[in-house]
Amino acid sequence: MDNSNTISRYVRQEIFAGLGKKGQEKIKKARVAIIEMSSIGAAVANNLARAGVGYIRLIDGDYIETAELQRQTIFTEKEAEDETPKAIAASEYLRSVNSEITIDPVITDINSGTIDNLIEDVDLIVDATDSMEVRLLLNEACHHLKKPWIYGGTLASSGMTMNILPGSNQPCLKCFLGEEEYSPGEQPTCATVGILNSAASMVAALQSAEVLKLLTGSDAVRHDLVSFDVWENYFEYIPVDKDPDCPVCGKKDYAFYGKVTGSQTATMCGKDSVQVIPKKEGEISFEKYAEKLSSQGTVKYTKYTLDFNDGNIEIKLFKNGRAIIKHVSDEKRAKAVYAEYIGL
Repeated sequence: MDNSNTISRYVRQEIFAGLGKKGQEKIKKARVAIIEMSSIGAAVANNLARAGVGYIRLIDGDYIETAELQRQTIFTEKEAEDETPKAIAASEYLRSVNSEITIDPVITDINSGTIDNLIEDVDLIVDATDSMEVRLLLNEACHHLKKPWIYGGTLASSGMTMNILPGSNQPCLKCFLGEEEYSPGEQPTCATVGILNSAASMVAALQSAEVLKLLTGSDAVRHDLVSFDVWENYFEYIPVDKDPDCPVCGKKDYAFYGKVTGSQTATMCGKDSVQVIPKKEGEISFEKYAEKLSSQGTVKYTKYTLDFNDGNIEIKLFKNGRAIIKHVSDEKRAKAVYAEYIGL
Protein backbone atom coordinates (compact mmCIF):
# COMPACT_ATOMS: atom_id res chain seq x y z
CA MET A 1 0.00 0.00 0.00
CA ASP A 2 1.46 3.37 -0.96
CA ASN A 3 1.99 6.22 1.49
CA SER A 4 -0.85 8.37 0.16
CA ASN A 5 -3.38 5.64 0.97
CA THR A 6 -1.84 5.17 4.41
CA ILE A 7 -2.30 8.86 5.19
CA SER A 8 -5.84 9.08 3.83
CA ARG A 9 -7.15 6.02 5.66
CA TYR A 10 -7.40 7.72 9.08
CA VAL A 11 -7.75 11.33 8.02
CA ARG A 12 -11.30 11.67 9.40
CA GLN A 13 -10.06 10.55 12.81
CA GLU A 14 -6.94 12.71 12.70
CA ILE A 15 -8.93 15.88 12.11
CA PHE A 16 -11.26 15.01 14.99
CA ALA A 17 -10.28 17.31 17.87
CA GLY A 18 -10.46 14.51 20.46
CA LEU A 19 -7.77 12.47 18.69
CA GLY A 20 -5.56 14.33 16.25
CA LYS A 21 -2.45 12.84 14.65
CA LYS A 22 -0.81 12.23 18.03
CA GLY A 23 -3.83 10.26 19.18
CA GLN A 24 -3.80 8.25 15.98
CA GLU A 25 -0.15 7.35 16.57
CA LYS A 26 -1.04 6.04 20.03
CA ILE A 27 -3.87 3.99 18.55
CA LYS A 28 -1.47 2.53 15.98
CA LYS A 29 0.91 1.35 18.72
CA ALA A 30 -1.81 -0.07 20.99
CA ARG A 31 -2.55 -3.73 21.73
CA VAL A 32 -6.12 -4.78 22.49
CA ALA A 33 -7.67 -8.18 23.28
CA ILE A 34 -11.36 -8.88 22.68
CA ILE A 35 -12.96 -11.66 24.70
CA GLU A 36 -15.22 -13.57 22.29
CA MET A 37 -16.42 -12.78 18.78
CA SER A 38 -20.05 -12.44 19.84
CA SER A 39 -22.55 -9.92 18.47
CA ILE A 40 -20.74 -7.30 20.56
CA GLY A 41 -17.20 -8.58 20.06
CA ALA A 42 -17.40 -8.88 16.28
CA ALA A 43 -18.72 -5.32 16.01
CA VAL A 44 -16.03 -3.96 18.34
CA ALA A 45 -13.33 -5.79 16.38
CA ASN A 46 -14.64 -4.29 13.15
CA ASN A 47 -14.66 -0.77 14.64
CA LEU A 48 -11.17 -1.05 16.11
CA ALA A 49 -9.63 -2.55 12.98
CA ARG A 50 -11.04 0.27 10.87
CA ALA A 51 -9.85 2.80 13.47
CA GLY A 52 -6.28 1.48 13.09
CA VAL A 53 -5.61 -0.22 16.45
CA GLY A 54 -2.20 -1.73 15.75
CA TYR A 55 -2.67 -5.17 17.30
CA ILE A 56 -5.99 -6.90 17.98
CA ARG A 57 -6.22 -10.34 19.57
CA LEU A 58 -9.49 -12.14 18.82
CA ILE A 59 -10.22 -14.77 21.46
CA ASP A 60 -13.02 -17.25 20.87
CA GLY A 61 -13.38 -21.02 21.14
CA ASP A 62 -16.70 -21.31 19.29
CA TYR A 63 -17.80 -21.69 15.69
CA ILE A 64 -20.37 -19.82 13.58
CA GLU A 65 -23.99 -20.96 13.37
CA THR A 66 -26.81 -19.71 11.16
CA ALA A 67 -28.92 -18.48 14.10
CA GLU A 68 -26.12 -16.07 15.01
CA LEU A 69 -26.04 -14.27 11.65
CA GLN A 70 -28.99 -12.12 12.74
CA ARG A 71 -26.67 -10.19 15.05
CA GLN A 72 -23.04 -11.15 14.36
CA THR A 73 -22.39 -8.76 11.53
CA ILE A 74 -19.05 -9.79 10.00
CA PHE A 75 -19.87 -13.46 9.34
CA THR A 76 -21.49 -15.10 6.29
CA GLU A 77 -23.89 -17.92 5.48
CA LYS A 78 -21.04 -19.94 3.96
CA GLU A 79 -19.02 -19.66 7.17
CA ALA A 80 -22.03 -20.80 9.18
CA GLU A 81 -22.55 -23.73 6.82
CA ASP A 82 -18.89 -24.71 7.19
CA GLU A 83 -18.99 -24.10 10.99
CA THR A 84 -15.86 -21.95 10.67
CA PRO A 85 -14.23 -21.00 13.98
CA LYS A 86 -15.28 -17.45 14.79
CA ALA A 87 -11.76 -16.23 15.54
CA ILE A 88 -10.55 -17.44 12.13
CA ALA A 89 -13.49 -16.03 10.15
CA ALA A 90 -13.19 -12.70 11.96
CA SER A 91 -9.44 -12.49 11.36
CA GLU A 92 -9.81 -13.15 7.63
CA TYR A 93 -12.49 -10.49 7.31
CA LEU A 94 -10.56 -7.89 9.31
CA ARG A 95 -7.35 -8.49 7.38
CA SER A 96 -9.28 -7.72 4.21
CA VAL A 97 -10.50 -4.51 5.85
CA ASN A 98 -7.12 -3.30 7.12
CA SER A 99 -3.87 -4.95 6.03
CA GLU A 100 -1.77 -2.47 8.00
CA ILE A 101 -2.54 -3.87 11.43
CA THR A 102 -1.86 -7.20 13.17
CA ILE A 103 -4.82 -9.51 13.77
CA ASP A 104 -4.10 -12.40 16.13
CA PRO A 105 -6.89 -15.04 16.20
CA VAL A 106 -6.81 -17.44 19.15
CA ILE A 107 -9.14 -20.44 19.20
CA THR A 108 -9.36 -21.34 22.85
CA ASP A 109 -11.54 -21.41 25.92
CA ILE A 110 -11.10 -18.61 28.43
CA ASN A 111 -10.52 -20.12 31.86
CA SER A 112 -8.25 -19.76 34.87
CA GLY A 113 -5.56 -21.78 33.15
CA THR A 114 -5.46 -19.70 29.95
CA ILE A 115 -6.40 -16.17 31.03
CA ASP A 116 -2.91 -14.87 31.87
CA ASN A 117 -1.39 -15.78 28.51
CA LEU A 118 -4.35 -14.22 26.71
CA ILE A 119 -4.28 -10.78 28.33
CA GLU A 120 -0.98 -10.10 30.08
CA ASP A 121 0.75 -8.61 27.00
CA VAL A 122 -2.03 -6.23 25.87
CA ASP A 123 -2.88 -2.69 26.92
CA LEU A 124 -6.65 -3.11 27.21
CA ILE A 125 -9.26 -5.86 27.20
CA VAL A 126 -12.80 -5.62 25.81
CA ASP A 127 -15.39 -7.94 27.35
CA ALA A 128 -17.89 -9.32 24.84
CA THR A 129 -18.65 -12.66 26.46
CA ASP A 130 -22.08 -14.05 27.26
CA SER A 131 -20.66 -16.07 30.19
CA MET A 132 -20.87 -14.48 33.62
CA GLU A 133 -18.25 -16.92 34.92
CA VAL A 134 -15.76 -15.78 32.27
CA ARG A 135 -16.60 -12.16 33.05
CA LEU A 136 -16.01 -12.63 36.79
CA LEU A 137 -12.73 -14.40 36.02
CA LEU A 138 -11.72 -11.50 33.76
CA ASN A 139 -12.55 -9.01 36.51
CA GLU A 140 -10.25 -10.81 38.95
CA ALA A 141 -7.45 -11.38 36.42
CA CYS A 142 -7.44 -7.74 35.34
CA HIS A 143 -7.38 -6.59 38.96
CA HIS A 144 -4.40 -8.85 39.65
CA LEU A 145 -2.56 -7.82 36.48
CA LYS A 146 -3.58 -4.15 36.81
CA LYS A 147 -5.14 -4.11 33.35
CA PRO A 148 -7.99 -1.82 32.26
CA TRP A 149 -10.98 -3.55 30.73
CA ILE A 150 -14.41 -2.60 29.42
CA TYR A 151 -17.43 -4.59 30.55
CA GLY A 152 -20.27 -4.94 28.09
CA GLY A 153 -23.39 -7.06 27.96
CA THR A 154 -26.68 -7.22 26.09
CA LEU A 155 -29.88 -9.23 26.33
CA ALA A 156 -33.23 -8.82 24.59
CA SER A 157 -33.44 -5.07 23.86
CA SER A 158 -31.22 -3.84 26.69
CA GLY A 159 -27.52 -3.41 27.29
CA MET A 160 -24.94 -1.95 29.62
CA THR A 161 -21.25 -1.15 29.67
CA MET A 162 -18.70 0.12 32.18
CA ASN A 163 -15.01 1.00 32.11
CA ILE A 164 -13.12 -0.86 34.85
CA LEU A 165 -9.77 0.76 35.50
CA PRO A 166 -6.78 -0.16 37.66
CA GLY A 167 -6.16 1.95 40.74
CA SER A 168 -6.72 1.76 44.49
CA ASN A 169 -9.76 4.05 44.35
CA GLN A 170 -11.39 2.51 41.28
CA PRO A 171 -14.43 0.18 41.55
CA CYS A 172 -14.42 -3.23 39.87
CA LEU A 173 -17.29 -5.24 38.41
CA LYS A 174 -17.91 -6.97 41.72
CA CYS A 175 -18.42 -3.58 43.37
CA PHE A 176 -21.32 -3.06 40.96
CA LEU A 177 -22.75 -6.57 41.35
CA GLY A 178 -22.53 -6.49 45.14
CA GLU A 179 -23.61 -9.59 47.03
CA GLU A 180 -25.37 -11.07 44.01
CA GLU A 181 -24.18 -14.64 43.59
CA TYR A 182 -23.34 -16.25 40.28
CA SER A 183 -25.73 -19.16 39.69
CA PRO A 184 -25.14 -21.05 36.42
CA GLY A 185 -28.33 -21.81 34.52
CA GLU A 186 -30.56 -19.50 36.56
CA GLN A 187 -30.10 -16.31 34.55
CA PRO A 188 -32.02 -15.48 31.33
CA THR A 189 -30.06 -15.93 28.10
CA CYS A 190 -30.42 -14.94 24.46
CA ALA A 191 -31.88 -18.42 23.88
CA THR A 192 -34.70 -17.79 26.36
CA VAL A 193 -35.54 -14.10 25.90
CA GLY A 194 -33.98 -13.27 22.52
CA ILE A 195 -31.76 -10.41 21.47
CA LEU A 196 -31.98 -7.42 19.11
CA ASN A 197 -28.95 -6.69 16.95
CA SER A 198 -29.49 -2.96 17.56
CA ALA A 199 -28.91 -3.43 21.30
CA ALA A 200 -25.68 -5.32 20.67
CA SER A 201 -24.54 -2.67 18.18
CA MET A 202 -25.19 0.06 20.75
CA VAL A 203 -23.01 -1.64 23.37
CA ALA A 204 -20.27 -2.19 20.79
CA ALA A 205 -20.36 1.46 19.71
CA LEU A 206 -20.07 2.69 23.29
CA GLN A 207 -17.23 0.27 24.07
CA SER A 208 -15.37 1.18 20.88
CA ALA A 209 -15.47 4.88 21.72
CA GLU A 210 -14.15 4.22 25.22
CA VAL A 211 -11.32 2.10 23.81
CA LEU A 212 -10.10 5.05 21.76
CA LYS A 213 -10.41 7.38 24.76
CA LEU A 214 -8.44 5.05 27.02
CA LEU A 215 -5.74 4.31 24.46
CA THR A 216 -5.14 8.01 23.81
CA GLY A 217 -5.33 9.18 27.44
CA SER A 218 -8.44 11.29 26.92
CA ASP A 219 -9.96 13.28 29.78
CA ALA A 220 -13.39 12.28 28.46
CA VAL A 221 -13.20 8.67 29.69
CA ARG A 222 -16.55 7.76 31.20
CA HIS A 223 -16.62 6.66 34.85
CA ASP A 224 -20.31 5.74 35.21
CA LEU A 225 -21.99 2.56 34.08
CA VAL A 226 -24.32 3.13 31.13
CA SER A 227 -27.59 1.18 30.94
CA PHE A 228 -30.16 1.42 28.15
CA ASP A 229 -33.08 -0.26 26.44
CA VAL A 230 -33.64 0.47 22.75
CA TRP A 231 -37.22 -0.87 22.87
CA GLU A 232 -38.36 0.76 26.10
CA ASN A 233 -36.59 4.01 25.21
CA TYR A 234 -34.37 4.72 28.19
CA PHE A 235 -30.71 5.59 28.56
CA GLU A 236 -29.18 6.26 31.96
CA TYR A 237 -25.85 6.76 33.70
CA ILE A 238 -25.35 4.89 36.98
CA PRO A 239 -22.50 5.93 39.32
CA VAL A 240 -20.59 2.97 40.75
CA ASP A 241 -18.64 3.50 43.96
CA LYS A 242 -15.73 1.40 45.14
CA ASP A 243 -16.74 -1.03 47.89
CA PRO A 244 -13.95 -1.17 50.51
CA ASP A 245 -15.20 -4.64 51.48
CA CYS A 246 -15.29 -5.91 47.90
CA PRO A 247 -13.86 -9.45 47.85
CA VAL A 248 -11.98 -8.70 44.62
CA CYS A 249 -10.56 -5.15 44.65
CA GLY A 250 -10.87 -4.73 48.41
CA LYS A 251 -9.60 -8.07 49.74
CA LYS A 252 -8.09 -9.85 46.70
CA ASP A 253 -10.15 -12.89 47.61
CA TYR A 254 -10.48 -14.35 44.12
CA ALA A 255 -13.17 -16.94 43.51
CA PHE A 256 -12.14 -17.78 39.92
CA TYR A 257 -8.65 -16.47 39.14
CA GLY A 258 -5.87 -18.95 39.90
CA LYS A 259 -8.32 -21.76 40.60
CA VAL A 260 -7.11 -24.29 38.02
CA THR A 261 -8.98 -27.56 38.52
CA GLY A 262 -9.57 -30.80 36.60
CA SER A 263 -11.62 -31.24 33.47
CA GLN A 264 -14.42 -28.67 33.15
CA THR A 265 -17.79 -28.49 31.45
CA ALA A 266 -20.02 -25.56 30.54
CA THR A 267 -23.35 -25.20 28.77
CA MET A 268 -23.24 -22.79 25.83
CA CYS A 269 -25.60 -19.83 25.55
CA GLY A 270 -28.13 -20.24 22.78
CA LYS A 271 -26.92 -23.71 21.83
CA ASP A 272 -28.14 -27.19 22.72
CA SER A 273 -24.53 -28.09 23.46
CA VAL A 274 -22.02 -28.54 26.27
CA GLN A 275 -18.35 -27.67 26.11
CA VAL A 276 -15.83 -30.05 27.70
CA ILE A 277 -12.33 -28.85 28.57
CA PRO A 278 -9.79 -31.55 29.48
CA LYS A 279 -7.66 -31.27 32.59
CA LYS A 280 -4.51 -31.12 30.48
CA GLU A 281 -4.66 -29.36 27.14
CA GLY A 282 -2.19 -30.05 24.35
CA GLU A 283 -2.16 -30.20 20.57
CA ILE A 284 -3.68 -33.43 19.34
CA SER A 285 -3.50 -35.28 16.03
CA PHE A 286 -6.73 -35.13 14.04
CA GLU A 287 -5.37 -37.88 11.79
CA LYS A 288 -5.12 -40.30 14.72
CA TYR A 289 -8.56 -39.41 16.04
CA ALA A 290 -10.08 -39.74 12.57
CA GLU A 291 -8.63 -43.23 12.31
CA LYS A 292 -9.87 -44.10 15.79
CA LEU A 293 -13.43 -42.82 15.24
CA SER A 294 -14.01 -43.69 11.59
CA SER A 295 -15.31 -47.18 12.40
CA GLN A 296 -17.95 -45.70 14.73
CA GLY A 297 -19.37 -42.93 12.53
CA THR A 298 -18.66 -40.15 10.05
CA VAL A 299 -15.50 -38.11 10.56
CA LYS A 300 -14.27 -35.01 8.76
CA TYR A 301 -11.67 -32.46 9.77
CA THR A 302 -9.92 -29.26 8.81
CA LYS A 303 -6.76 -27.78 10.28
CA TYR A 304 -8.90 -26.19 13.02
CA THR A 305 -11.58 -28.73 14.02
CA LEU A 306 -12.64 -32.37 13.72
CA ASP A 307 -16.32 -33.30 13.43
CA PHE A 308 -17.69 -36.72 14.42
CA ASN A 309 -21.28 -37.95 13.98
CA ASP A 310 -22.61 -41.46 14.61
CA GLY A 311 -26.27 -40.56 14.09
CA ASN A 312 -26.86 -39.90 17.78
CA ILE A 313 -23.74 -38.20 19.05
CA GLU A 314 -22.15 -35.14 17.42
CA ILE A 315 -18.77 -33.88 18.57
CA LYS A 316 -16.69 -30.92 17.40
CA LEU A 317 -13.12 -31.40 18.60
CA PHE A 318 -10.49 -28.64 18.67
CA LYS A 319 -6.71 -28.97 18.38
CA ASN A 320 -6.10 -28.45 22.09
CA GLY A 321 -8.45 -31.29 23.09
CA ARG A 322 -11.41 -29.08 23.93
CA ALA A 323 -14.70 -30.36 22.50
CA ILE A 324 -18.28 -29.24 22.00
CA ILE A 325 -20.80 -32.05 22.47
CA LYS A 326 -23.90 -31.18 20.45
CA HIS A 327 -27.56 -31.92 21.25
CA VAL A 328 -26.72 -32.48 24.91
CA SER A 329 -27.86 -30.28 27.78
CA ASP A 330 -26.64 -32.34 30.75
CA GLU A 331 -23.01 -31.67 31.68
CA LYS A 332 -22.48 -35.14 33.20
CA ARG A 333 -23.73 -36.75 30.00
CA ALA A 334 -21.40 -34.54 27.93
CA LYS A 335 -18.44 -35.52 30.07
CA ALA A 336 -19.33 -39.19 29.70
CA VAL A 337 -19.55 -38.84 25.90
CA TYR A 338 -16.18 -37.10 25.85
CA ALA A 339 -14.61 -39.86 27.95
CA GLU A 340 -16.05 -42.59 25.73
CA TYR A 341 -15.14 -41.13 22.36
CA ILE A 342 -12.19 -38.82 23.01
CA GLY A 343 -10.83 -39.99 26.35
CA LEU A 344 -10.27 -37.88 29.44
